[in-house]
Amino acid sequence: MTAFSFRLERVLEWRKAQLELAQAALSRIAAEYARWDATLAKLANARAQAGAMVQSGGPVNGAELSALSRYQAYVEQQRKIALDRRRDCGARLEQQRARVVEARREHRLLEKLRQVRRAEWESAVDREFEALAAETYLAQWEPPRRHSS
Repeated sequence: MTAFSFRLERVLEWRKAQLELAQAALSRIAAEYARWDATLAKLANARAQAGAMVQSGGPVNGAELSALSRYQAYVEQQRKIALDRRRDCGARLEQQRARVVEARREHRLLEKLRQVRRAEWESAVDREFEALAAETYLAQWEPPRRHSS
């Protein structure tokens, strides 16, 4: 009896490697997206702190107001850049999720095919054992002898 062999085993291994690569890329993009979220939170915090310093109640001269205005404009510019980059990253994230879903589907399809082929092989082995058992039984069986009178 031959051992089970799946002819597409190398393809299955390649699909598994493709799935792992796609998942790793998804993780990297998700981490990048989280960094852009953190950057946006830092920028919002910086802008709020700058505004709070002015409202703290101390006297503020024109130069400080001008510097605050430039700083807030800079923070706003950086926020817009971060929003654009996070949006781009979000689009890449969705594309990569689709790739992972497709890679997972292709891998599962081959896994399922492998399971079907293994079940067919096991069934054939069982039939072969049954046939062998029947042959062995028949080879050992002796018909009853007739008594002559």
